[in-house]
Amino acid sequence: MEISEETGRVVVSWFVPEGDTHQHATLDALPSEGGAVNTLGGHDYAEAPPFRERRMSHVRPFCEDCFTEYLRLDRGQPSWKE
Repeated sequence: MEISEETGRVVVSWFVPEGDTHQHATLDALPSEGGAVNTLGGHDYAEAPPFRERRMSHVRPFCEDCFTEYLRLDRGQPSWKE
């Protein structure tokens, strides 16, 4: 699990696996070349594309399991809410 040095909060990364229309969340660092990561929603793992941006896209649908677990995180508040 990654903790932001700037905010001291858990870093949640969002990504869309190839061939999927929903974004998923992970507490793993996104691999720069892409690869398997554990999902916050409890899926075994998912293939993340090469790292570009880790913020959620508010116009793209979410995986319900990942988003539900994101809301349950003690420190899952987005930095723009500070």
